Parts: sequence; C-alpha cells; structure tokens
Amino acid sequence: MTAKPHILIIDDDASLGEVLTDILEEAGYRVCTTGNGQDALEKFRECAFQSVLLDLLLPGLNGLEILEQLKVIDPLCPVIMMSGHGTIKSAVEATQKGAFDWMEKPLEKERVLITVRNAVEQAMLAAERAYFHDEIRSRYEMVGSSEQMQPVYSLIDRVAPTHSTVLINGESGTGKELVARAVHMHSSRAGQPFVEVNCAAVPETLIESELFGHVKGAFTGALRDKRGKFMMAQDGTLFLDEIGELSAAAQAKLLRVLESGEISPVGKEVCCQVDVRIIAATNKDLKQRVREGLFREDLFHRINVITISIPPLRERRDDILPILTYYTDLFTAEYRMEPKQFLPDAEAVLLAYEWPGNVRELKNFAEKLIVLVGDSLIGGRHVSQILMEQRQQPFTRITTEAASTFKAAKISFEKHFLMQALERRGWNVTQTAAELDMPRSLLYKKMEKYKLK
Repeated sequence: MTAKPHILIIDDDASLGEVLTDILEEAGYRVCTTGNGQDALEKFRECAFQSVLLDLLLPGLNGLEILEQLKVIDPLCPVIMMSGHGTIKSAVEATQKGAFDWMEKPLEKERVLITVRNAVEQAMLAAERAYFHDEIRSRYEMVGSSEQMQPVYSLIDRVAPTHSTVLINGESGTGKELVARAVHMHSSRAGQPFVEVNCAAVPETLIESELFGHVKGAFTGALRDKRGKFMMAQDGTLFLDEIGELSAAAQAKLLRVLESGEISPVGKEVCCQVDVRIIAATNKDLKQRVREGLFREDLFHRINVITISIPPLRERRDDILPILTYYTDLFTAEYRMEPKQFLPDAEAVLLAYEWPGNVRELKNFAEKLIVLVGDSLIGGRHVSQILMEQRQQPFTRITTEAASTFKAAKISFEKHFLMQALERRGWNVTQTAAELDMPRSLLYKKMEKYKLK
C-alpha cells in the first residue's frame, strides 16, 4: 500500500487548522497540526513531510523565520505560506527565502487542494530525482585510495565546479567514463543529462547525424526527425569517448560547433544554440596523432583545456584489492550468492598479476569468480585457474555444455570468442578489430549486444 503524503499545518488559529485538516484528510492526506513555531520545528525534524502550510503571523517565531529554518532542515520540502494580512513585499521575501507558493486568507478549498497537490508532486519528484541521483552516484563510484590516484581526485574536485572542457587520458579499461561521470556529478550540471557518444563505434557517414541530429528525408534512411546527442545533452554534459578515432571530416564539424556553440541538424539550415559541457576521452597519444596528421591541432587545443591522466592498474597496485572487494560485494548482492573471502595466497596472486585490461578486466574477473567458484574461501588456486582461463583457455568449455540448441551454442561461442580476443589485446577495440579482421563499428555492436564492457 502506498503511504499517504504527510502534510504539516503551522497556524495558531485552531479552527482554521481543523478545517484544513478535514479538507486534506478527505483528499487522502495525513495531517499534523501545530500553532507554535518551536513545536513545528521539532515535529519537522522528527517526521518526513511532503509539504508544509505555514502562517505568516505567529506568536514567537514568525512565519518567515520558521521558513528559513525549515529550508535548512529539508531544502526539498515545499512550504506554502498563508496570510490574511500579507503584503506584496512579504510575498516576495517569502519567495526569495524558498517558499513554494503564497495563499491569501480566507482560503478557498479548491485553491488549497490544487496548491497542496502541486507541492506534493514537486516533493515526490525531487525525492525521486535525489534517489536516482544517489543510485547513479553509487553505481559509478570511484574506488581506490592509492597515492597515484590522489592527483586524479584532486583534479576532479577542482575542475568539476567550472565549465572547462576536460580531456581524459588513459589505457583501455582504466575507468575514463567513471572520471567523466564524477566530474559531471560534482558539477552544477549534475541534475542535467549526461550523454555518452562512443566516437569509434559510429560509422563516419553517420557521425554528423549522431551528434547533431537530422530532419526527415535528409538522406536515404532518414524516415523521421532525430535529435542529436548535443541536443540531448542540453544544459548537461556530453562525453565524447574515443575522440581520437574521429575522422578528419567529423573533427572539422565538431570543431565548428565547439567554437560557435551552434548546431545545425543534417538537412536543416537553421542553427540553434546549445549549452553543453564537453568531456572527451582517449587511449591514444593525441599529440603524436597531431604530429602524424591524424588529428587536428586546433581541435586538440580546443578540447585539451584540462587534462586528467588515469594511471593503469599495474601502477597503482594498492587499489587492486579494494576494487576487487567492491565488485565481488556488488556481484554477490546482485546474484544473491554467498560472500567471498580472499586468503593470503589469493591476494598474492592478484597483486602479482599485471592486469593488462585494467579495472575492466578486474571487474570481469570478479564476476567470473562469483559465478564459477562455489567456495566461500578463495585461495590462490581459484584465482590462478580463472586468470589462466581468462587469458588463455577457451570459454566454450564452461558455457556451451548447457546450451540446449545449436543457436544457443553459437551465441555462447561468439560471445566468449570475442571476450577472449578483447582480453588478449587488453580490451583495445582497435587492435582487437584488426586482429579479427572486422570493422571496429561491428565489434562495438557485438560488444553492446553481449554486454562486453
């Protein structure tokens, strides 16, 4: 059963409090009343309210003073001011202090119900937004406190509140997206969209449409209007992953947008202004690519305002066990399995391993360990066996035995064949695609299909 929204009425007129209580309880609300400011603050600290009806003139603390304290205790709870002797000045002051709305006495039943309903809806949305924001923050939490990561955390803290463009450097699997999300979530744009574009996964012929959108009929296959990633990220952050893979033509178009702040969907001449923060990431040496003529120097300087370099996992071994613990706890909870404890010999093997796939490989290892090992105590033999299978042995032995059809076996083989190839190349998509002689965009689609990240 859904809990009824809880309303607090603060008014020293007992008869009005009774009338409001009857109106609101009839409409399905729970109501608490008080005529004293100090008592109201105590109740507000003890209970969660979805809205407050607050009289302006009260004995002791007046309504505006109580409003200020309520907003300190819970900034998200909408407070509706009431007064029979209010002025425009009072209403303006209340609004500046954070009041949701203002109602003049005598109160009208319909006005009360509409205003309270709107306030409660806002409170519910704010609570839901805060919940999902915390969920996202937890999901993309950065783990590890090694000395090598302290400059990264320091840079995130310093650059996040600004609007500066950020370039994140690091090997594949080091957590560039996590850094990008951390910058976004600690910025003033945290409540706005975070939109990701994998530049290497989009064919050159479609990158302009992907970034800027298109109108119906702009090209063959454009059956309807499409919003581009820039518009989706309006007022938020656009994360351009693997920006070093952009073609020369796409680089030129991106540079024009970054310089002008204007985009024009494919097939539409009218430009529109966008307010988007750019965070780019690459596992390439962009300076070397500039020297080789593969990346525009002007675009490089445009995106390279602030650089955050992430060290590979082998250079911050103090983070290996904390990150592994984080992911094993995550997967044991998700799959409802028994918690694992690592014995000293297992820890020794883990710390000695090079982790060429970095955090991504460590995460995959944690999932395999949770799924494949039934023992609660993890020893060195368990770790060595999974690492050997992860780096060298075919995975089909584990998975295809349970495949009931040829189609299922084929899917299982393809998934683990690709995983094996990616891990051989340290999850470098470009090198893996070259080894397998397949287009990089196709490999990305396969990775997305099988959730290989």
